[in-house]
Amino acid sequence: MIELNNVSMKFRMANDRIMSLKEFVVKKITGQIVYKEFVALNEVSFTIQKGEVVGIIGGNGAGKSTLLKIISGILTPTEGNAKVSGNIAPLLELGAGFDIDLTARENIFLNGAVLGYSKKYLTEKYDEIVDFSELHEFMDVPIRNFSSGMTARLAFSIATLVKPDVLIVDEILSVGDAKFQHKSSKRMRELINGGATVILVSHTIEQIREICTRVVWLERGKVRMIGNTEEVINSYMSYVNVSSQEESNPTDLLKYTEKLYTPTYINKIDNQYFIVDCWHHRVIYNDNLLDPIKDWKTMNGYFSIPHSIASDGQVYLVEDTKNDRIKVLRKMGNAFNETQQIGDIGGQPNKVIYDSVHKRFYGISASTQEAFVLKNDGKDIIVEKVVRLDYLGTAYVRALSLIDGNIYFVSGPGKITVAKSSDLSFDLIGEYIVPFELQGMNDIAKIGSYFYLSVYQNGNGDIKPRLVRVKDLNQLLNSYEDVYSLLELKGVPYYFSFIDDRVFLTEIDTYSAIRSFKVVDDQIVDLKVHYDCGSSDEFSRKRRKMK
Repeated sequence: MIELNNVSMKFRMANDRIMSLKEFVVKKITGQIVYKEFVALNEVSFTIQKGEVVGIIGGNGAGKSTLLKIISGILTPTEGNAKVSGNIAPLLELGAGFDIDLTARENIFLNGAVLGYSKKYLTEKYDEIVDFSELHEFMDVPIRNFSSGMTARLAFSIATLVKPDVLIVDEILSVGDAKFQHKSSKRMRELINGGATVILVSHTIEQIREICTRVVWLERGKVRMIGNTEEVINSYMSYVNVSSQEESNPTDLLKYTEKLYTPTYINKIDNQYFIVDCWHHRVIYNDNLLDPIKDWKTMNGYFSIPHSIASDGQVYLVEDTKNDRIKVLRKMGNAFNETQQIGDIGGQPNKVIYDSVHKRFYGISASTQEAFVLKNDGKDIIVEKVVRLDYLGTAYVRALSLIDGNIYFVSGPGKITVAKSSDLSFDLIGEYIVPFELQGMNDIAKIGSYFYLSVYQNGNGDIKPRLVRVKDLNQLLNSYEDVYSLLELKGVPYYFSFIDDRVFLTEIDTYSAIRSFKVVDDQIVDLKVHYDCGSSDEFSRKRRKMK
């Protein structure tokens, strides 16, 4: 962990230009030297947790490099303190420690020694360093004959051999040509996936966007904004693109984090609760349901209109619905880092569930009626099958549920469909026709002896929320019990989940809330409202537009 508390860094600069040591001594003795104080950092405070990947952005002179040198221990702050746990690998100046009169081969051992590697270790890793740098034919050439790009490639190849607790990177991912930049980014990703805490400074915003999970924006030595990568970058780009540079306080963009806006799903994995905050494009987590939403942590990454989260205890799968893909995250230290993206599974994946019996993930792509099966092979998540389910017609399918070993799909073309999943055939087993007013279904669950259905729209697409239950799905056309009022719902009931011997139901759209209840002898009892966020505000509506 890295903790900065009110860190300030001030430098004294002489106003006069002094041309010689003699002139300096004379002016020093006579008191003629006038110093001007330059504040590089001013009361900077923030914390970085183990496993986080944090970007530092800001214009020239913002204090970025000074901040990295303080964290690295190269500089001691004038005021405040910086605490860093674990060993640090600062990649601040590639090529420092090279002797230009020595060959590349000799400099591997010299530069490696500067970085703290033993000769034995460097000998073992020599071929790996050369292979990565792609400088095989130049190893016996003096460094003075290298281009700056070749020198940087060799330095990067040596420096990134380390497996640090904290990796500090200052503008080094742009070394070499496009091919080597891709390799260096991949190497960085491997270090990140290995659980290292990473701090990255780059003027290339796309690198920050791609790699970082949180961003600190420095402006004239002060922290202007800290938060989710997308929000901070968007605010920063707006700032640099306006000539006056006097826009409103960018922290207003973070006010949406104080509440939920269309929470589609809640889950408990191990000992942590997760809420998919759909129209805020994020997944948040906490170890209890008592803390206010503003105190929950946010999973790393940006998810465009996510709907659910599923896990086998090792990997966490979340839909990036707008971009037609699934994002795979792994827990590293106290953070969740993205390690994989899965595409080619259909349009708008809308729900993913985990089958603990067969150790597979099932999902449904809503707009193309494709079911997909994913499996953890121990290293990656692989796609076992993607199949277009013709019996779903052209209906927008919001959910699939595992009930009594079979897969239930809703909404369907005016019906609930049941398919076989154990052999991955998804062969149709049964269909249940639903009445006109229930055709826009969201989810189905079996609770006690009843099937529960949450409903968004009627057959015309009009928003008419309902929550109904029935013991026999064959009886839906004739009779069912509407329990919408009994649960005191105000918005649209969405997905069901089962946590701590309770049934949880999310509430979305015009009203955002999460409710839970128990079912005893088929009676709904002990109703609780965990988060009643009500209707959206301007900050939430602005966030929703960021797709």
